[in-house]
Amino acid sequence: MKQVRDIATLFGALENGELNRDISDKLKDALGELLELSNNSPNKEFKGNLTVKLDLKVKDGAVTIASSFTTKTPDRPRRTDFFWLTDDGALSTEHPRQSDMFSAPREVKTS
Repeated sequence: MKQVRDIATLFGALENGELNRDISDKLKDALGELLELSNNSPNKEFKGNLTVKLDLKVKDGAVTIASSFTTKTPDRPRRTDFFWLTDDGALSTEHPRQSDMFSAPREVKTS
């Protein structure tokens, strides 16, 4: 009779070893993403987590184990853009209170 007495052995046995492989892959991905974020902003700390859930059902001396896991990493920072707000609530790329020095668009000379 083979007995499972520790969590490492259980993880290796669940889903014929696929759970252990999948969790290991997700952990590697999460750590890689955190490292990339850290490399881009070395003075900032980035946090993530990996949560494993085991649902246990026992009936008449037998146990059924259903597993799931999730990873969470910070949202990637997005670029910001700047616009002016006009009096009627529209967005403008030009300051609405400054007059245009040119009456029409200028031609752009190409080299």
